[in-house]
Amino acid sequence: MGIAVALLTACTPHTEYTNALPKDASVIMAFDVESMAGKAGLHGKEGDALTEKIIGLVRSGLEGDAGKLAEKVVKDPSESGLSLKDKVYFFATPHANAFGLLLKVDDEGSLEDIFEALQKEQLCTSVQEESGCRWTQLGGVLCTFNNGTFLMMKNRLGDVENIKGTAFMLMRQKEGEGFSAGTELTELKQQGSDIVSVVDLSVLPDRITTPLRMGLSGDIRLQDVKYLVDANFEQGRVVVEARSLTTNSKIKGFYKEMDQVTSVVQGKYLEYYPANTFAWTGGRIQGKSFYDMVSGNPTLRQELLNPELPIDMERIFSSIEGDYAMAYTSLLTEDFLIYADVTHSSFLETFEELRPLLALTGGQIQLFDTAENQYALKTMEGIYWFGVKGNLLYITNRRNLAEEAGRRYGVSLQNLPWAGEVLKNRMYASVNFSKLQSDIKIDPYLLSPLGDQQAIAVVKALIGACETMNVCMPDWSCGKMELVLKDKKKNALQLAVQIIEQI
Repeated sequence: MGIAVALLTACTPHTEYTNALPKDASVIMAFDVESMAGKAGLHGKEGDALTEKIIGLVRSGLEGDAGKLAEKVVKDPSESGLSLKDKVYFFATPHANAFGLLLKVDDEGSLEDIFEALQKEQLCTSVQEESGCRWTQLGGVLCTFNNGTFLMMKNRLGDVENIKGTAFMLMRQKEGEGFSAGTELTELKQQGSDIVSVVDLSVLPDRITTPLRMGLSGDIRLQDVKYLVDANFEQGRVVVEARSLTTNSKIKGFYKEMDQVTSVVQGKYLEYYPANTFAWTGGRIQGKSFYDMVSGNPTLRQELLNPELPIDMERIFSSIEGDYAMAYTSLLTEDFLIYADVTHSSFLETFEELRPLLALTGGQIQLFDTAENQYALKTMEGIYWFGVKGNLLYITNRRNLAEEAGRRYGVSLQNLPWAGEVLKNRMYASVNFSKLQSDIKIDPYLLSPLGDQQAIAVVKALIGACETMNVCMPDWSCGKMELVLKDKKKNALQLAVQIIEQI
């Protein structure tokens, strides 16, 4: 069969495999597999141990020719007939209803041999021809290939018959059709990063995008909120950078408005939190300008400025001018503490207007005066303290933190390596993995939602290897995330391989 296919494909010109990328994809990711394998130490002797482990796992589920062929492919992936020297593309359709994996085919005969061996083991159906493509079903996955292109597709239901038409249509696309009709494919091909992605917000479920859509005009589609995301695995860190690709003037206008109502953080609240704080984020805002922007949007005004609440929101927002910061001290206690610069404390008077409304709750929600310029709000979820000291607004769920509001720590976040980066951005956030690791040691049940013990082991190993995760935004159209490892001499992919080997 391999000889017949080779003769057939020798007479058929190969098309550009990226032509099969769908135009309506919400996510398209390009993987430089060869670069990533090198960084992971999979080339040469360093990868032999993992290769043998994978071979053992594969051979345990396959017998005869299929097992021998699988071992051959694991040792030399080019034996599959697929090219891993060219970028591998993953895509997802809006709301993640379907997924696809796209690769270039170097040798269709070798690919046919693999499916023939799998079919003998009854792991896939026999290869058939339809609409100019050869295809087979591998579990709930459709595998189809022609003219140098290999496409795997799956929908949420695993219904192969329901996606065949879409897959065959994608396989027949020509240059200038589908995703290749736009400019983003050039961006994906030109970037030299390990992983390059074009992402828009339509990939997210409606329950997540509903609050996100509140700040945008009703005629803006989620597909228009689009970003180019680069990910690189480096020594001691993983760096992910994103920048907006939108051409929509209203979205650009929204970014510009956000830039106008915010400014670069001064970092004054870094010393107000101890160095072992679990998670921190800070920014700088002009409260009155932010209020004007929010109230100018009908949806936001309806959701955030509820006319049924007898609180003067304009007065509250107008008092905020300068830095703000929010932090969770620990996952164990779930303590939080919020600070913000305010120009005066008189806005607290507006909370007195809440008392008649709260009286109607039958005591379920109560407002107490606890000190000068301080209140405690008791709800069914807990008690929240808030108040003003000088020009410092504070909000917390712990009484002792309210009493100590404004305390500066000798060993604080200001002493950490990333503190200097805060002053270059409009927003900065950091997560302390060492603190998270110590919390998990005290209470292992924090990871119980993961369920599976193997998954818990993997997550614990990853948390133990990481130092911090820092996220920053110099402006509202771009941002960067940096995951910092404890071992600064090890590549993150090497770390991932070692964890897999251990587990």
